[in-house]
Amino acid sequence: MRRIVVCLILTQALAPWTGLSPLPSAHADTSVHTSLPHASLFLPCDAQTGVAAFWSGPEFIVVADQPVPAMLHVSGKGLFSQADVTMLDTATVIRLHLPTHPQVSLSRQSDGWLLQEVTAGKAGIASSPSVGVVSVLRPGAVLFPQKQPGRLVTFPDPASGGRLLIAPSREQTGGVAQVVQAVGYAVRPSLEGIVISAASPQIMMRRTAEGAVLDAVALQPLPVGQKETASADTENGAEQDREWLGLLNTQSGPEPVSRLASAQRAFAAGKPWLALRTLEKPPPQNAPAETNAEKTAETFLHAAASLLVGRVGQAEALNTAYFGDASATRVWRGLYLMQAGQSSRVASVLLAAGFAQMQTYPAAVRALILPQVANYIVQFGDAASIDQLGPLPDDSAYDLARALVQARADQTETARVALENLTASSSSQTAAYARAALVGLMLDKDMLAPAMAAEAYGKLLDNDGQPAALPAGPKARIRLGLAHALTLAGQPQEALAVLDKVQAQPDAPQDVLSDAYQAVLKALIFPSKPLQDPPSAAQPMALNTTTRFGLIASHLSHVMECAGKAKLLDGYGRLLLQAGQVDAAMAALGQATVLQDNPIARAEADDLLAQAALHAHRPDVAQRALDRAAGIPLPDDQATQRTYDMAGLMVERGEAAKALSLLAQDETDAGLDLRGKLYESEKRWPEAVLVVGRLAARGLPEEGVLTNPQQVLALRLATDAAAAQDSVTLSRLKGWLAGRTLGRERDALFAMQLQSIKLGSSAL
Repeated sequence: MRRIVVCLILTQALAPWTGLSPLPSAHADTSVHTSLPHASLFLPCDAQTGVAAFWSGPEFIVVADQPVPAMLHVSGKGLFSQADVTMLDTATVIRLHLPTHPQVSLSRQSDGWLLQEVTAGKAGIASSPSVGVVSVLRPGAVLFPQKQPGRLVTFPDPASGGRLLIAPSREQTGGVAQVVQAVGYAVRPSLEGIVISAASPQIMMRRTAEGAVLDAVALQPLPVGQKETASADTENGAEQDREWLGLLNTQSGPEPVSRLASAQRAFAAGKPWLALRTLEKPPPQNAPAETNAEKTAETFLHAAASLLVGRVGQAEALNTAYFGDASATRVWRGLYLMQAGQSSRVASVLLAAGFAQMQTYPAAVRALILPQVANYIVQFGDAASIDQLGPLPDDSAYDLARALVQARADQTETARVALENLTASSSSQTAAYARAALVGLMLDKDMLAPAMAAEAYGKLLDNDGQPAALPAGPKARIRLGLAHALTLAGQPQEALAVLDKVQAQPDAPQDVLSDAYQAVLKALIFPSKPLQDPPSAAQPMALNTTTRFGLIASHLSHVMECAGKAKLLDGYGRLLLQAGQVDAAMAALGQATVLQDNPIARAEADDLLAQAALHAHRPDVAQRALDRAAGIPLPDDQATQRTYDMAGLMVERGEAAKALSLLAQDETDAGLDLRGKLYESEKRWPEAVLVVGRLAARGLPEEGVLTNPQQVLALRLATDAAAAQDSVTLSRLKGWLAGRTLGRERDALFAMQLQSIKLGSSAL
C-alpha cells in the first residue's frame, strides 16, 4: 500500500547493527554541580519520579517511571544534544544514539537527574564504581533491594525487540554492575535501576516496598531464586500457610491463651472478621513478648483475614517478597491479585497451581474461597489452568463454574440449559452472573445478533425492573459484555461510555479491562466499514472526525503498554497524518516506535514519524527516526518509500541537487512524481517537462473521459511546458487530449497557456 505522504531523509551511514554492545562501567557522581560540563543533559523531575538507565545496542536509554512533560523540552550539550524524548501514558523514555558507548554518569539532583560524559581526570567523579544493587535469592524468587523503588515499566528492547522489565529507583543506587544470565532471563547491566531481559513469558517482576521481585509464574515454573527444600514442597509443606493461619489443628478444646491462637481458631472456623477483631485488640499488659515466629504468623493471618473480609488494602503483605513466592504461600498472593483486580493472567495461574492446596483447608475456609476461585479460573484462566480444577465438588456452589466450563468446552446446549436453570437461583448474585453468561454464550455462538445482545445486556443492568440493586460483581461482568456487544454492533462510542463506568475488580481485572478498551479502539481506528463524515441518512449516528479522534485520544491511556497498543498508535498516527494533524501524529507515532516489538513494523512507524516531522519542519526528529531504522532489512516497497523520505529530508535542508541525484534512476510513478516536484520547486522547467511528460505518457489514456487525477496531471504538464516555453509539448498534449475536457476552470487555464506560447512565438 502506497504510503500517506512522500517525504524524508538523507542520513549518514551508521555503524553495523550489533545488538547488545559491551557496557562501560557505571560510575556514580554524588557531588553538587555548580555548573554543567560541556557534554551533559539535565532531566527535570520531582523526588517521586524513579529513573532507570542502561545501554541497548547503539542507544543509551533513560526511563522515567511516569509521564514528565518537562522532559519533552530538554536540551542537552555535546554528546547529548540530540536527545529523543517520547512520553508514554505510564513513562517517559529518553533515547540517545551513542554507538561508540562513551563512559557516562547519572546523578540525582534536588530537582532532577544529571547525565554527563565522564572524562579522564574529571573532578567530582567517584574514583571507583558504585556498589549498586546486590540481589537476594529467596525461595522461588529474586529480590533486588531498593530503598525507594519506582513504578515498574515494560517495553521492548530497542536493539533486540525482547521484553524488558524495568524497575526504576527514586534515589541513586548505582544500578547493576555485571550481567547475570539465568534460565529464561538475564539481568542487564545498568547505570541506574534494575533491567531484566525476559526471554520466557513466565518471567514476571513486581514492585514491593522492599524492592523489585522477580519470579516465574506458570503451572510448572522455571527455577528462579533459591531451590525450595523438600519440606516446602506442595505435598507436605503447604503446612507453612496452614500453620500461620491455624489450620493444622481445628479441633475444639480449651480456650486459647494467646491472642494469636484465638484469632487462628476464629479464622479456621470461617470467621475472618472475628480473627481481625481479635488481632486488632491490644495485647494484655502482662502478655509475654511475641517471638519473631509469632509476629510473622500474625502478619500473615492479619493480611489473609483482611482479604477475606474485603479490606484488600490491608492485605498487601501477601504480595511481598517474603510471602508472595514460596510454594506454600503464593496461593494467597493469587487470592490477593484476584481481589485487587490485578492481572488475571498471573492470578489465574497462581490460583490454579494452588487449587489442590486450598482443598486441604477446613470446610468453613474452603466455603469462603473455593467457589469464587473456581468461577474466576474458568472465567479468565487458560485451558491448562482449568484442567487443574479437576472434577468440581458436587455442590450447588460450583454449579455456575461447571456451566462455564461446559461453555468453554463447546458443550453449548448443555451449558445453555444449565445457565438458564441458574437464572432462577435463590442467590441474586448467582442468578445475575448466570443471566450475563447466558447472553454472552448466545452472542458468541451466533444465537443472538450483537444489537439484540446489547439490548439484553441493557435489560440486565436495569435488573429487569426490580427495585433491588444489582450486585457489583455481576454489574461489572454485564458491562464488559455490553461493551463487547456494542462494539460488534458498530457502536464504539456507546461501548466506551459503558467501559468508563467499570473499575478494576475481581470481575473486571486490569488486563481484561485493558483488552476491552483495546478492542473498542481497534474498531474506531480500523473500522470494518468506512466512518462517514458528515453523517449520512443511512448512518445518522456516524462519528465525525473530530469526535472520533477525541474518543481515541481520551481512551488510549486505558490500554496497557504492549505491542497491541503499538498497533493502535500506529494506525492512529496514520489517521492524524492523513488529516494534517502532524504534531499529534508525531506524538502517537513516537509512542508506537517505543512499544513496537517487531523490527520491520517499528521501522515503518519510524518512517511515518519522519514524514510527520518533515511536515512539521522538524528535520532533526526526522533524521533520528530514520537513523533508528538503518541496517534493518526492509521489504522493497518500504525501502523505496524510505528513499523518497530521504530525498524529502534533503529538500528540507536545501539540498535539492542531492535529492535529485538520489532519485535519478527511479522510474516508478511515485519516483517520477517526486522528481517532477523537485524540478518544479527549483524552477527547472525543461527537466520538469521531461519527467512529468513520462508520467503523463503512462497515465493519460488515448481516448475516453479523463478522471480528476488525470485532468490534474494533464494541466500540470501543460503548466510546466508553458513555463519552459515548450510549444512542441503543448501542441502534442492538445492533440492527445483531442478536445476532451479538463473541467471548466482547467480548460480555461490550458487555453491561456496555449495562447501565451503563441504570443511568445509571434513576439519573436
